[in-house]
Amino acid sequence: MATKPIDNERRACDAVAKVLEERFAARRANATSPEDNRVGPPVEYVFELTGETYALEHTVVEAFVRQIHKDVDFDAFAAPIARALDRQMPSPGSYRLTFAIHPSKGLKPKRIAQVQAAIVAWVRASAAAMHAECPEVPTRGRRPHGHESVRRATVEGVDLHLHREIGWSLPEAAYGRVFCGRFAPPSYETLRVERMRAALAKKLPKLQSWKDSGARSVLVLENRDRSLSNHVVILEAAEEALEARDDAPDEIWLVDTTIRTEWTVWCLMRDGLSFPDEETPFRFREFRPEDLVHVGAV
Repeated sequence: MATKPIDNERRACDAVAKVLEERFAARRANATSPEDNRVGPPVEYVFELTGETYALEHTVVEAFVRQIHKDVDFDAFAAPIARALDRQMPSPGSYRLTFAIHPSKGLKPKRIAQVQAAIVAWVRASAAAMHAECPEVPTRGRRPHGHESVRRATVEGVDLHLHREIGWSLPEAAYGRVFCGRFAPPSYETLRVERMRAALAKKLPKLQSWKDSGARSVLVLENRDRSLSNHVVILEAAEEALEARDDAPDEIWLVDTTIRTEWTVWCLMRDGLSFPDEETPFRFREFRPEDLVHVGAV
């Protein structure tokens, strides 16, 4: 009998389960996929850990309808820039390079490489100046929230923002990293919340059924959007979308799959507390997709 096609959702659930196993220093047991086995409400994945049942349901989040399908041009333009800069930026610090919504619009193909090279040169020069402003990690007492700085410019007709973050809570694994994104189009945050509300309306009733039976309900959000989304804005949208609901899950996790070779996992909310692991060793975890399994596959 044909089985349901498996996409990122199964490996995303496995990634969350692995972080939970690490957090509790225990191994999951009695794992099953109710969607496949038709036992209980059809969530993605259910397992037991330290004597408690966890029910996981997955959904992909977007900033607006079909937004993921509109990112191909941006990826093609930004990827060479990211490759030239990532892990080569001045350390300590993490960097975010933000473009206009459609940076390559109007550029002739023969000019694209020239514009990309000019952007890389501007980022390197700006990052060096930003690093000089704060070359060392601020201490908790002096600057409890760390140090942030921003540079703005128009390079070869492309509007750019470069943001640098440095603080005692920033893990060393983030040092020298650069993440590319895009400026938000008008009203896109309103559209994001609307999309989040629609996702919650579809997914949370299934999780609530497991929660009513004593399980711990876990919503797994997958982000495939490197341009307009990050863990902060996704959490904010979830918080707003939950305000009118009485079936909030016990936990909300984010699996960022925008980098195909390295997925990042965050706990966005636990028992009503946002970013519960922010000041712990479990702030985020990274996995290679090939090291994750299609949980529940038969």
